[in-house]
Amino acid sequence: RYTFVSAATRASIEDLQQAGDSYPAAVADRYIQIPQGFSPRIQALAAQITSDALTPYDKAKAIESYLRQIPYDDAIPAPPAGVDPIEYFLFDIRRGYCDYYATAMAMMLRSVGVPARTASGYAEGMFDQESGSFFITERDAHTWVEVFFPEYGWIEFEPTAGESPLDRPAGEDPTNVDAAAGEAEPTPNPED
Repeated sequence: RYTFVSAATRASIEDLQQAGDSYPAAVADRYIQIPQGFSPRIQALAAQITSDALTPYDKAKAIESYLRQIPYDDAIPAPPAGVDPIEYFLFDIRRGYCDYYATAMAMMLRSVGVPARTASGYAEGMFDQESGSFFITERDAHTWVEVFFPEYGWIEFEPTAGESPLDRPAGEDPTNVDAAAGEAEPTPNPED
């Protein structure tokens, strides 16, 4: 049994769209890296998906939306030997579970110059009306993506199909949630 306290950012969609791309060197140096020889196919797909995106937030939403269209399947076979797991997920099998979605999104964002990382923990679990508590079990283990925004820090995104979309306020009024956009108030994380 665990008890925890969390905090949620009040950053709106508008705030994140206006956050810019003046990343601290420590963030840019570590979280925009891609391996030498990283898949040109994945880079091209990321560039195509984000071609109309004007801000890092818009790029993150474009990639998140694209990935949420790929069916969730936690019983997929492992990639064949010598096959890039992200290519396998995006181009071959076109199904996967949270680790595939999160890794694909983080690396696609990095390839278009947006600092991103994966985070692992637990999804929201089941809410029990009677006790007013959430019950989280091993089956709620989950991996998601966090994107860095100047002045706001790490903001979570949910690329996994089948997981609840995140809802985030649309503009200056933090009670004005844009549910149609499928975004939510993220949990902030300190800079590394």
